[in-house]
Amino acid sequence: MNNTENLAQESGLQGIPSAPVFSATQSLRLTPAARVYAAIKRLLDVLLSAVALVLLSPLLLLTALAVKLDSRGPAIFRQKRVGKDGKVFCVYKFRSMSTEAPKNVATAELKNATEYITGVGKVLRRTSLDELPQLWNVLRGDMSLVGPRPLVVTEAYTHQLRHRFGVYQLRPGITGLAQTNGRDLVDDDKKVAMDCEYLRHFSLWQDLKILFMTVYVVFTRKNYAEGDEVAASDTPAQEESVSQKRVS
Repeated sequence: MNNTENLAQESGLQGIPSAPVFSATQSLRLTPAARVYAAIKRLLDVLLSAVALVLLSPLLLLTALAVKLDSRGPAIFRQKRVGKDGKVFCVYKFRSMSTEAPKNVATAELKNATEYITGVGKVLRRTSLDELPQLWNVLRGDMSLVGPRPLVVTEAYTHQLRHRFGVYQLRPGITGLAQTNGRDLVDDDKKVAMDCEYLRHFSLWQDLKILFMTVYVVFTRKNYAEGDEVAASDTPAQEESVSQKRVS
């Protein structure tokens, strides 16, 4: 049984729709040079995440305290996500929603996402500070600083596309190409198209550009949206297209 079948069983989803045609008509493979960079990148991830965890420890502690004081529940939110080679792992984030929020559901899929977001959570999500605990995921080897964002296990349609085009050769990232080119307003097909673009041009130069662009996007709040706000930004034609693709 392959990883796609394992994930389908775990998420309880069957009958994943067929994937659209991208510029990458078949699975992309890392070149020998890209494989060398992947090994170097892992060393950089370990070094940079360890240093960041130490330097940011006061901010991490203060943020955890603010989350605890603001609402009932744990400071750290844990959720199953899909990582390298299609393997499921536990991602860590500062909790930005109430404990009544649906579990293992992507925020974009929630029709009333803003109702669940806490007061502190609004600030954390706008500034992306809720993602900082993922530095631990990077240190552990679950993730990288830069790469395709890890999917919730129920996002079966996008998972199939990534599996088909070879995206799972890479570790997922705290930030990625889609996060700097549309962020919350990018639909599933465009996300995977950008995942393929990232894989095709996998390099240190591309990662550096994404890191610098991430800082700009976070500070300007460019293309930031939550739940219903994402749907509201789509045209009727786009909404119909997306609704046909997403698994209910």
